[in-house]
Amino acid sequence: MAKIDTTKAAAQAVAEKLARGKVNSPSSTNSVSATPTTSTAIPIDSRIPGLLTVTPDLIPGMMPPFQANHYHISDPLNPPETLPQASQSQLDIGMKIYEGSTRALKLTGAALDLTREKFTVIGKHSKAFGAGIQAATEIEKVKGNYLDYLNQKEVTTQKSVVLDVNQVKTVADTSISVHSKDELNQKLLQASIKAEESRLKTVESQGKLSSFKAQLGDYIEVKQ
Repeated sequence: MAKIDTTKAAAQAVAEKLARGKVNSPSSTNSVSATPTTSTAIPIDSRIPGLLTVTPDLIPGMMPPFQANHYHISDPLNPPETLPQASQSQLDIGMKIYEGSTRALKLTGAALDLTREKFTVIGKHSKAFGAGIQAATEIEKVKGNYLDYLNQKEVTTQKSVVLDVNQVKTVADTSISVHSKDELNQKLLQASIKAEESRLKTVESQGKLSSFKAQLGDYIEVKQ
């Protein structure tokens, strides 16, 4: 058993050495380093800040390096030692990293889904808020119309009061004018009566004077 374990460990050591050699070879170095700078930089549309841009010409730079010819097997029973290889520890560590990254992407996707729903609700909130502002504006217009109505009603009431007062005043003035006319007529009649009395008194006085003169004339004649 110990010999088998030693052989297995040796095989793993050789595999790790070959894998390191493969990674450090010029061809693999070129294939890996040809894309790392472009794979991490996703252009952002300058016209829309924050919006990521993906076009077909950018996709190769966003893909992990992979060359299918490196995995060509001419004899399935005798695989070449030049095949890219990874140790069990690399597999375990790498899978953990990829699984963690996958979980991170899922969480990020869930966060983006939540953010999308948030923006949707923000849009609905804005529409509802705008509708509320329009409703409030219409309410204020109705309030203004109602206040205009109340003001106009008061103006109409005041005019009605003034009309009632003027109507009463007209009736009173009419009655007063009737009495005033009657009073003036009475005064005119009284003045006419007084004038007639004065005229009669004058006639009477004139008659008495004439009679007195006649008597006086007879007396003078008798005396002579």
